[in-house]
Amino acid sequence: MYKLKEIIQWSCNSISFLRYTLKSNQPEKVLITLWSYVVRFETSDGYIYLKHTPPLIALEATIIQILHDQFHAPVPTVIAHNSELNCFLMKDAGRSLRGILKQKFDEALLCKAINQFISLQLIVGDQVDVFLKIGVPDWRLDKLSDLYKKMITQKDLLVTDGLSEIEISKLDTMLSKISNLCQKLSAYSIKQTIVQPDFSDNNILIDNISQKITIIDLGEITISHPFFSLFNCFRQIKKHYALTEKDDIYLRIKQACFKNYMKFFESKEHLLDAFTIAHTLWYVYEMLSQYRLMLACGTKRIMSFQQGKFSNTAKEFMVSIAEFPS
Repeated sequence: MYKLKEIIQWSCNSISFLRYTLKSNQPEKVLITLWSYVVRFETSDGYIYLKHTPPLIALEATIIQILHDQFHAPVPTVIAHNSELNCFLMKDAGRSLRGILKQKFDEALLCKAINQFISLQLIVGDQVDVFLKIGVPDWRLDKLSDLYKKMITQKDLLVTDGLSEIEISKLDTMLSKISNLCQKLSAYSIKQTIVQPDFSDNNILIDNISQKITIIDLGEITISHPFFSLFNCFRQIKKHYALTEKDDIYLRIKQACFKNYMKFFESKEHLLDAFTIAHTLWYVYEMLSQYRLMLACGTKRIMSFQQGKFSNTAKEFMVSIAEFPS
């Protein structure tokens, strides 16, 4: 891990400077991946979390502060930030919603948490420039085709991850369809905003006492279509709670999310049309997110960690976009 000893030492010094009493200088591991190193220190006033990321995706502390200060968003409380070491410290914000729901599924609490994030997206939609100025990637619909085109030129990478030459050629022919779908989705009057690629119940924390909701893992947000955050969330819900598209619980959760957007559409049919288009374009967004991690962490390292994830997404995309006419 990049300068790990220096990062831990900075953390201990910062925690002491802030008048917390450390119970141990050795932190407890929480999450260790190629793109995220998270540990926690036990103090006399509860846990303090340390997060470190690679330089290319090290905007999280700045993003959190903007969301907190300008939008009063339900985000972690950052207490120290070291931009040179690409790390920051934050206060404990409770248990993961997934952990809570695994013990006892609470549909209302899940819907409340998702709707809180959607409300934040709708508010931020009027002021996305503040995020673009600090370097948050611009993946709005008018940029998506060009980003896709650039990504699929990396043929060596695509082959290494498991795509055949025929599949790569097929991806290349999808460019005009992507452009058309982006134009159709843009015709609906939903403002583009912050999108968290891994928005899910596992990245939502609930305080044990106050029941306050906190959204975490915000370092990889982009500016794009708000529906893209929902698709990952829905997939995770189906996966972890054994739900299908036809289950009443799943349909109610989906309907609760849709209520936030009905005012932007003339009819429910138009909303469902936009949602269907966005679902196919989400695969493009997901591929771009995975490609971004490859650039941030190193292609070879990512391949050794999760080879085939990109190619599987690409294959799902080809099936999904085939449903639309040329």
